Formats: sequence, C-alpha cells, structure tokens
Amino acid sequence: MILTQACFAENHIILLNLVEDKKQITLKPQLEFRTSDQVKEAIDNGIRVQIIAKAQLYQNNSWWFDKTLANKKIVLEVSFFTLGKLYIVKNLNTGEQLGFNDYKQLWSSFEKLMVFNFTTDNINQKTFVKSRIMLDKGALPVAMQINVLFDSNWDINTAWHQQKVLQN
Repeated sequence: MILTQACFAENHIILLNLVEDKKQITLKPQLEFRTSDQVKEAIDNGIRVQIIAKAQLYQNNSWWFDKTLANKKIVLEVSFFTLGKLYIVKNLNTGEQLGFNDYKQLWSSFEKLMVFNFTTDNINQKTFVKSRIMLDKGALPVAMQINVLFDSNWDINTAWHQQKVLQN
C-alpha cells in the first residue's frame, strides 16, 4: 500500500470587502488561509517569510484586453521571536505590525494589515477589482530557494478573486 501526504495549501480569499466614499474605494480582503508544517517549522526556526498581496482595479473589456486602472502591492513579513514566543506580521510598506502568541491566530488575522485604497476616477459599471496573495520565494534565504521552488508544501498562493465595484 502506498500512502501519500496531502498538502493543504488550498488558500482562499473568502470575500473582497469594498468601502466606497466620494473620492476613494477601500478594499479589505478576508482570507481563509492555511500553511504546511514545513512553513511553520521554517518560521519557528527564525526564517522570515514574506507574503505579497496584490490588488488591481480594472475595466472589463469583452473584445480586447482588460484596461488596468491601478495596481497596488503590499509586502507582509512573518517572523518569530523565540524569547517572547511571539509571531510578528509586519507590513513592510507602512511599518505597521501585529503580534500573535498562536500560529493559527496569526494566519486568521494577518489580513488586518492588507488594506488597499484606490481613487474613484474613471469608475463605471464595467469596473472590477481583483486580489490575490502569494509567497515571495525569492525573499527566502538563497539556500532554500531551489528546494522550495517546486515543493507543494510551500505553495501558499491564492488564485485571483474578483468582484464588481459598482453593484446594480
């Protein structure tokens, strides 16, 4: 009998929360996020892991390429401090950070640092917003990069999730 170990990197963006006012749209993704034991072990052993969150505001075009209105990117760094037994998530763009005592709580709450602001210029009924997150494998130590490149345990990327900006 052959047993295989299933990797549970099925990460999903549950909802794209849009808050709209006269001059800007704020996007706050809600995530259901899990990592493998290998990722936890690396973080627990002092490896800093970076997550890239991307958002794009675009207009859908049925007969040609979509028109991109704006792109945003947030880089989050996850680290563990052994003396304090504390997981830290830091938004490298703003310097904001959150601390967690529990690894699972870290992944259920780190989306609080992912807030995208877009101006409302050129928004119409064809305007959509989409978002995704992915592991920055290039930010890992050089000795690890080749090993994790094709390892499914390190595949914590989500697909693009889209939503219409103006609801009818």
